[in-house]
Amino acid sequence: MPTPNQETVKQVLAIGDRAALIRGAVEDSWSKVSTEFADLAWWRRKTTRAALVWEYAVQAAIEALAGDPGVRVVRHHDTVSFVIDETVLIRFKKANIELKSSNYPTFLAQLFHDHEVPDLFGLGELQRVEAAYVLNRFQTGIVWVGMVARDKRQVSWNFELVPASGAEIIELPTRTEPVAPAADAVIQPRGTATSDDEKSGKEGE
Repeated sequence: MPTPNQETVKQVLAIGDRAALIRGAVEDSWSKVSTEFADLAWWRRKTTRAALVWEYAVQAAIEALAGDPGVRVVRHHDTVSFVIDETVLIRFKKANIELKSSNYPTFLAQLFHDHEVPDLFGLGELQRVEAAYVLNRFQTGIVWVGMVARDKRQVSWNFELVPASGAEIIELPTRTEPVAPAADAVIQPRGTATSDDEKSGKEGE
């Protein structure tokens, strides 16, 4: 199984403005779910909305790419994959800020990201990647839509799907460094005791 190559995937998606069409499918699905279920302030199951967005996104992508001879839609294993130019296999996913799915890692899901496994679905040796979307911290809107490649549990690379040809491609950081409190960056004047120094001094009296 070939390891997903970022430049290859970009080139494949650049044909016929596929990248913009896939992004549009995700954004349209989110808009439709938000509109049709606007009366629901919360969901009894967190996975319900994600499942609805997935259904709408897949349908929108099928319709948007219907006229593309290089796109093949495959229904299998209770999911839908998009095979593009017999080179790349794409599936839709909701991801967290680390670009990982919050779903329980089933055996099949683990194999999807194990590129040492040849021909996982009987479709030939394809580069398997995900079209993922990330919500804001309040789960009220999409902040990022892009392609993500993983090697088992590690994110190998990602790039944003832009809404129009020629727009800048942005890479979302896959690891976040802990941010130190602002007070730690304040330079203390010489001879000025910090709160910890004052506390230690008082305890020593």
